[in-house]
Amino acid sequence: MVGIATLAARRLVLVTGEREACERWVIRQLVATDKSDVLWVAASSPSSEIAAIRAEHAGRYLGGECRLLVLNMYDGLHPDAFAALPGTLRGGGDCVVLAPCLADWADFVDPDCERFACYPRTARDMRGVFLDRLVRIWRTHRAVLTVTPDVKPALCLAPPAAQDLALNEEQEAAVAAVQRVALGHARRPLVIAADRGRGKSTALGIAAARLLLAGLARVTVVAAHRRAVATLFAHSQRTAGLDSRQVADTAIGDGWLCFRLPSDCAADTEQPLGLVLVDEAAAIPVAVLTKLLQHNNRLVFASTVHGYEGSGRGFELRFRDRLTHSMPQWRELRLRAPVRWAPSDPLEALINTAFLLDTDLAELSAQDAGVDMAIEKLDAASLAADEPLLREVFGLLVSAHYQTRPSDLRQLLDNPAVELWVARQDTAVVGVLMALMEGELDEAMAARVAAGERRPRGHLLPQSLAVHAGLEDILRCRVLRVQRLAVHPQRRRQGVATRLITSVADWALSAHFDLLGCAYGVDPPLLQFWQSVGFLPARCGIHVDSASALHSLLMLRGLNERGAALATQACRRFRIQLPWALGGSLSTLDGALGARLLRERDCADVTLSVADRRDLGRVAAGGRQPATAEALIWKALVGVAAAGAVPPESLAPLIAWQLQHRPVGRVCDSYALRGRRDLEAALRALLQDVGLSQDAAS
Repeated sequence: MVGIATLAARRLVLVTGEREACERWVIRQLVATDKSDVLWVAASSPSSEIAAIRAEHAGRYLGGECRLLVLNMYDGLHPDAFAALPGTLRGGGDCVVLAPCLADWADFVDPDCERFACYPRTARDMRGVFLDRLVRIWRTHRAVLTVTPDVKPALCLAPPAAQDLALNEEQEAAVAAVQRVALGHARRPLVIAADRGRGKSTALGIAAARLLLAGLARVTVVAAHRRAVATLFAHSQRTAGLDSRQVADTAIGDGWLCFRLPSDCAADTEQPLGLVLVDEAAAIPVAVLTKLLQHNNRLVFASTVHGYEGSGRGFELRFRDRLTHSMPQWRELRLRAPVRWAPSDPLEALINTAFLLDTDLAELSAQDAGVDMAIEKLDAASLAADEPLLREVFGLLVSAHYQTRPSDLRQLLDNPAVELWVARQDTAVVGVLMALMEGELDEAMAARVAAGERRPRGHLLPQSLAVHAGLEDILRCRVLRVQRLAVHPQRRRQGVATRLITSVADWALSAHFDLLGCAYGVDPPLLQFWQSVGFLPARCGIHVDSASALHSLLMLRGLNERGAALATQACRRFRIQLPWALGGSLSTLDGALGARLLRERDCADVTLSVADRRDLGRVAAGGRQPATAEALIWKALVGVAAAGAVPPESLAPLIAWQLQHRPVGRVCDSYALRGRRDLEAALRALLQDVGLSQDAAS
């Protein structure tokens, strides 16, 4: 018989053995129970009364609530789903895990590992270190109750949900603070920080509805994914008396509640966003948040301090200085009391420990800054066996990257294609580099990839360059792609990343790799770094990533003669095509980035004749309108950018105007110019400064 817990504690009930026997044990416990509030995560359900949901669809259920959660590990332990879904379980309910006998897990081929298996490897080739560590934690943690032949506890379902939603004091304070941002003095942003389950999204949704019902014209919610704001929209719509539970633009009162991806919030957007609520801001790059600061006056940034959506601590470290510089009167509010379960909940503590959701960066001593740095290559087994070191390494990865998830922990520990290096000063980890082995495909597979017939898992960079840049030879090369590179905030700009790259390049050369590679959302500082350590641009993605609002850039560094030739060939092809791409598929790329990427381009195809220079001189002198010499100006700007003598920031508005064909008004708005007159004056000054007016007629 199922009991109703009187306390709001939650447990992980571990049921091991044969799959069918485990399922029957749970179903027998639920015979007389309303099963509508049971969340069963598996490929299929053993009961017609319970619908199964697949782990990869877990995001659809975040923000909802359940009385009992069942996770069937026979269909795979999906780290992201396992870390996230307990957030839907109300206090007093059990999280039931169906799994093989723990003693057999070393031989269990977890289906979820297939996602990480780089061709030609399969799930059987994964290391199993992740599960070994999990078993060690489960055996001793106070939240875990293991069902055995001698111990067969009754399952606990959480009490039914209350019909009326009541906000606690912290949530009411958050609602009031959001209202002050919307109605009080402008340029005073609010940062709301909380761990999972503290009712942050609920408070934001209710605040938005109250403001719109009171007459506010527009509230825009910005998040990396629609599913991240499902709770916010549901509570807004419910507060407004609407039945809809969709994340879509919704009329409330006389105003609108709108959803936008980061990529929708470009600097040249014409429609005002009104009050901007950035939910899960830790999952959005700082560059995008900075753009929002530059173009909006009323903003709320909400961030999970410890969670699967990104690191709130990392968000604070990366964004606080920019926020203070732009709007120094910002304020912070923290929500500490959980709303679905008791404080010090044992299941929450278990999930945080198992998936390293509560990692924080250690403060480094100023005296250690001068200590010699040591670079060390680590293996997965040693890393998993040293829990403090693992927490340091993963905490640094989380803090430095805006979308690090629990699945990255599994890949770090289990994927044999992953290699890891750390930089240490004394005992402190100050830098981490995680790389993935790619390429070296057999001839048959390489031919099918080049023909567009196959996309084998785990070879992002070689496949992209072969299919989209015509560099088919790279499929047979050995490539080591830098997947993550993180440096402790207190040791940045001290050569840590450069030392890591140098050590990795030395190891890769000795291990007979042909190329180092990287792929990342490109912005000027990152491009400058990768160029400084010898990487050449090879391809720029034509689509803007919806979460980062950036184009992806692929870069290569040759390690031997074969690799160097391929990297040079790829770079030359990329730069030759770039001026045309800037007017088409890359028309949204930042103009300064366009200038940087054009640097050192071979401009034999855009040389200017004496007559061309004379005509450009007339433009520079004001005797000829730019609109009548667009082809010449186009060639001149490509040549000037390639020469690299003019700062990219100075060229940016001219490239946006003449190479990317953006409307004059938007160019001026983006680059703080007063109008066409200023833009044309900048063009004439450039033509004069670089000597293109030397043959101008008097």
